[in-house]
Amino acid sequence: MVSDENTIAIPQLLYEAVSRGKREWEQTFDSIPDLIFITDTNHTISRANRAMAKYCGIRPEELPGRKCYEVFHNLSSPPPYCPLQSLKEGRAPRAEEVEVGNLGGFFDISLSPLYNEEGTLVACVHVARDVTERKKAQEYRLELEQQLRQAQKLESLGVLTGGIAHDFNNILMIILGHCTLAKDNESSAQIINHLDQIESAGSRAADLCRQMLTYAGKAPLVQTQIHLPALVRDMVQMLQPAFNKKVTVECDFVTGLPKLTCDEAKIQQIVMNLVVNAAESLGEQGGEVKVAVLQKTLLKAEPKVDCFGNQIPPGAYLCLEVADTGCGMDPETQKRIFEPFFSTKFTGRGLGLSALSGIIKSHNGALQLRSTPGAGTTFSVYFPLPPDTHPESNGIAPPSSPPEAAMLQGTILLVDDEEELRAVGAELLASMGFSVIAAKNGSEVLRIWQERKREIDLVLMDLTMPELDGIETYRALRKDTPSLPVLFCSGYGDQDIRPCIGEDAHAGFISKPYRLDLLQTVLATLWRKG
Repeated sequence: MVSDENTIAIPQLLYEAVSRGKREWEQTFDSIPDLIFITDTNHTISRANRAMAKYCGIRPEELPGRKCYEVFHNLSSPPPYCPLQSLKEGRAPRAEEVEVGNLGGFFDISLSPLYNEEGTLVACVHVARDVTERKKAQEYRLELEQQLRQAQKLESLGVLTGGIAHDFNNILMIILGHCTLAKDNESSAQIINHLDQIESAGSRAADLCRQMLTYAGKAPLVQTQIHLPALVRDMVQMLQPAFNKKVTVECDFVTGLPKLTCDEAKIQQIVMNLVVNAAESLGEQGGEVKVAVLQKTLLKAEPKVDCFGNQIPPGAYLCLEVADTGCGMDPETQKRIFEPFFSTKFTGRGLGLSALSGIIKSHNGALQLRSTPGAGTTFSVYFPLPPDTHPESNGIAPPSSPPEAAMLQGTILLVDDEEELRAVGAELLASMGFSVIAAKNGSEVLRIWQERKREIDLVLMDLTMPELDGIETYRALRKDTPSLPVLFCSGYGDQDIRPCIGEDAHAGFISKPYRLDLLQTVLATLWRKG
């Protein structure tokens, strides 16, 4: 009889334990102030906590079955930053801070995927944290910082006024002195000499006025298209002989960069100021100055701030970087480095670096400064590129690619089993204007091809890979699409691949390492045949 009672009691105890655990879980779930909801892979809500229902103005029991983007964003389809959509498209979901208009605030949105035993995605837990007050506090802090910067600008203006008065008084002294001498001198030759000196002083005054306009960002621009690496190279070659023999200047230019629309003379002024400043910071002991030109894309999800505290707009930029191994600067010096007439040296340098901010502002650009005492300084100047910019020859050497090579665009499936090579290859192709899909082996290539063949215009593939090698993958692709352009690349030469591709006009080979101009030529040739 005792045994029967125990048999009856155990299920009851289990039921009560499960019920108690369920209640505790639900209480915990509903007590969390963050908005939490669970969806399937089609964005349909299966469960949401009370905070979610309260914010959306909907009873908790009405949320299941509805689409999360309809309830949360009041949209008819997922927004571009939807983490679930990113996950479904094979991209890692990232936490996003977004403004949700219908909820009247800003939210940090994150996602945790749920998989079944087979590893298939079955559901997602979304967490949205209200950061509106934090956002307001940040905006208030930024407003205070702007007010502080404005006060510092007024202080800087006082320094500017004193410096200009000093320089103008010197110029006026020259003009007035030579006028007096010319009046008292009866020799025509002497009068002409005095007039020459007056003309020279007048030119100095006009140049000072131009610098002031540049500092204010209001100097007139003479717009032209230039190859920035070529301009930088020429400026460095011109400046190098004036530097200490112990100073070395190294140039590092990415190939295939687009042209920059700018005022060439103003850009020369930027390069000269930054390179001269870097060389002088090295002192008598010498050191290294590195000048680089590259293309960068700034993402909205990873905001950058310039050295004046302003956010740099997301987009594509040509970036000029000047780094030195000199003495570096402490935070106080960094705050004042762009003040007019401020200098770390005993003798003043006029408007100097302060004029750069005006030039950069007039080009809608941005400036970043990184410096540590004893560890050198790096200046990064960002020049915005139009959205439809395409890579072109950088002007450093005559292009060996056909003219249409610079105009190529499309999607390339890049295949290499080494992650570092995939990464650098993708960057090179992206710098040429291509969209890139990456794969690490032949099996992945065939899977991607079946899923996205309509997007892919060409395959750039390593020859030696695990699982399916390049030749096996090529043969499988050829059975499906005989005219698909395929370009092999390998460090072993083409002796193994030539017998396999035979007379295939839609296949080619390029040896590693390859120059970008040669890659453009080969791609253009395959493109014309494809």
